[in-house]
Amino acid sequence: MPLCSTRSIALHRKRCDITRFTITNVHLFTPEHTFGPLTSIGVENGVLTGDTGGVTVDGQGGYLLPGLIDTHVHIGHADELAAGLRWGVTTMLDMGTTRWDELRALRDNESDDRADVRGVSYPACAVRGTAVRKMGFPASTAVSGPADAARWVAERLSQEPDHLKIVLEDKLLPFQPRPLSPATVAALITEAHRAGKRVVVHAASPRAYAIALDAGADVITHAPISATLSADLAGRVAVSGTAVSPTLVMMRTILENLRIPFRPKSLHFGQTIASTKALDEAGASIVLGTDANADETSPARVAHGSAVHEELALLVDAGLSPANALAAATSRAAEVFGLHDRGVIAAGKRADLLLLTRDPLQDITASRDIADVWKRGVAPHR
Repeated sequence: MPLCSTRSIALHRKRCDITRFTITNVHLFTPEHTFGPLTSIGVENGVLTGDTGGVTVDGQGGYLLPGLIDTHVHIGHADELAAGLRWGVTTMLDMGTTRWDELRALRDNESDDRADVRGVSYPACAVRGTAVRKMGFPASTAVSGPADAARWVAERLSQEPDHLKIVLEDKLLPFQPRPLSPATVAALITEAHRAGKRVVVHAASPRAYAIALDAGADVITHAPISATLSADLAGRVAVSGTAVSPTLVMMRTILENLRIPFRPKSLHFGQTIASTKALDEAGASIVLGTDANADETSPARVAHGSAVHEELALLVDAGLSPANALAAATSRAAEVFGLHDRGVIAAGKRADLLLLTRDPLQDITASRDIADVWKRGVAPHR
């Protein structure tokens, strides 16, 4: 077999169609979230195989992970998906964009030089909710009550989203509008499930968590900053099977940027960390999400791609083991969102891969030491 470096195969791949190669001399991240002894893995036509052959890529003793999955981003243009891929994020899940038609086109015309994308189209919100008042979503995004749920779900289904999202805002400050009622949230989730769609609920307080759980949410996004989740509520999350995407980097950045005259003392990042720790100790299913965005209407901007590595470190700071944090960004994220063709290194799965020079189980910051990235077996030119 001809031998080439990971860098040269990336360049060679642009010149000719390499459809079969073998990555040798690597530790593979196993479904049990450990690294095995040095071995090889084959790739053919963008899919992992049990066979080896073709061009040989020397992994030089590195650590091979599945491509990372960011379960909470907001995409404004394709460059943000390309930025994600440079940092080893091969799949990004958009949680609401006013430019859904453009994003759907990117989803349906997948490219090897940007992360794969899935999305929710428009989120449900309360009448006069932030999505309508500040973020530019159409008035139809608002749901007036339980009787309006069927209309809202039907309109979203016509946009062909991958899953659906509900924004459950809390009235933390006097000027905030009245949030969606528990009955409305329950009606929306019932209609969405009837249509076979998973539902993500934006919730940033224990009360909002309880409403989302009662209504049957599949995923809750954000860890509270206004109060710490109790052990009992964290236990309810674990028993329900509802997954949580804490978006720690976003919650930290919001508090760093928050500029209001009378900021409540109860809003602080320590409660976000403590809530995530409570969820982990209860055995809740945690997935990685950053809320990455470049939207001027957002309370905080978070960088696409690089923020995933910040999030991994923050999850470990919150008490997750490095193995659990990596599972949150790979196999568990794929399982929670029904992405059954990725998230693990196994024959028949997509060749979405991230090669590191150091062991991230020993030091989670090693996730930044990237030797190479492949998406569907292609190493994009960096």
